[in-house]
Amino acid sequence: MAKQNQKIKIKTKKHLAREQREAKQTRTIIIITSVIGAVILGLVGYGIIDQMVIRPRIPVAEVGDTVIRLNEFESQVQYTRLQLLNQIYQYYTYSQQFGEYGSSFLQTAQSIAAQLSQPVSIGNDVLDEMINGILIKEAAEEQGIRVSEEEIDEAIRVAFGFFPDGTPTPTTTATIVSTPTLSETQLALITLTSTPTATELPTETPEVTPSPASKKEEIDETEEEQTGSEDDESIVTEIEHLDVTPTPDISPTPSLTPTLYTTKIFGENIKEFNASYSIYDFDIKNLRDIFEVNLLQDKLIEVISAELEPIKAEVWARHILVETEEEALEVLSKLDEGGDFHELAATYSTDESNSEDGGNLGWFDQNTMVKEFSDAAFNLEEGEISDPVETTFGFHIIQVLGKRESQIPSAEFEGEKQDAFNTWLSEQRDARDDIVIHDEWEEYVPTTPEIPQQLLGALYQ
Repeated sequence: MAKQNQKIKIKTKKHLAREQREAKQTRTIIIITSVIGAVILGLVGYGIIDQMVIRPRIPVAEVGDTVIRLNEFESQVQYTRLQLLNQIYQYYTYSQQFGEYGSSFLQTAQSIAAQLSQPVSIGNDVLDEMINGILIKEAAEEQGIRVSEEEIDEAIRVAFGFFPDGTPTPTTTATIVSTPTLSETQLALITLTSTPTATELPTETPEVTPSPASKKEEIDETEEEQTGSEDDESIVTEIEHLDVTPTPDISPTPSLTPTLYTTKIFGENIKEFNASYSIYDFDIKNLRDIFEVNLLQDKLIEVISAELEPIKAEVWARHILVETEEEALEVLSKLDEGGDFHELAATYSTDESNSEDGGNLGWFDQNTMVKEFSDAAFNLEEGEISDPVETTFGFHIIQVLGKRESQIPSAEFEGEKQDAFNTWLSEQRDARDDIVIHDEWEEYVPTTPEIPQQLLGALYQ
């Protein structure tokens, strides 16, 4: 058979040139696409690395060799914001529960909401607390102060309201009030219509646990009323062995009541806490760190305030207040001539709250009156009369009628110890030249969590 002739396609130079151009264009497109893909992957990868590795390690502040990094700062700020948000919910709920009497709760909720609207201010407070926490840890280390894991565990249980051994019932501690008898000098000086008044103190009556001695007396009385029995004899025998030495100061003992809050429920609450706060990179471990610093601070406060005593100096004084120095000098001249302070106060004093009572101011401490008045009064001896003392109220003629030391109420004394600690901490910060706060920290302050719009509307409707 004859072979069929096949058409052979002959490529011309023109065709070859076109194919080469198309191949070159294809390669260019592939290269460009690959480069773009690589850039996109690089950007995505860098973004992930930036978010996961680089950004969290950005330094926000430094205290010596200790660095506060962005991830720690952000989680602390968000935790603080969430606590404030919870407070808003709480006070708003109270305002609804108390109806027309709940306006003060609503105002408090609005005040906290205004605070949440200023993230930089919150961030500044948190950063200060973190720096202070480092200083507290360093000082505690120098003092040999430690906090055990058991102490932190106990603090966490209290924070969650879990008392496995029973809930302590708070009681009131009695405060000793000094009530001195008027001296002969004071009786000679005054013709007051009322006795000196002391600073108001809590009027609650503390629950006092009876001493062993009183228990023994009660049982002895019962024994006289009842016929003897073996049980009675055993009780009396047991009481005989008790230490019945009277104690000068009996501290109230908290009573314990059973709790239905079980260890299992407590564990579940911890898990719920971790789940709720995990989106803010905050968990129970971070909370433990906060409580560790708080416990160290409590122990440092006791060390720093060890020399403080719950005693304060007080004076009992009276005064005559006038508008001008000339009037004050006139009153002073009459007193020098033997004039009666009580009568002159009634005649000249512009202080209507006590002018009819001889200008009696009662007992007060160094911080009660304005500084100029206090300085003058505490520098006078008993019975001594001052030169004219100028204050924003006018000119005073002061006479001190008595001086004493009195016990500081426990709450006030705790405040004094806290003030001493705050002063110490401020001095520690001022003395350090290795505390660095980076300028760009404000750029990283979180603004979440935010107040839900529905709640915000309810607060200001």
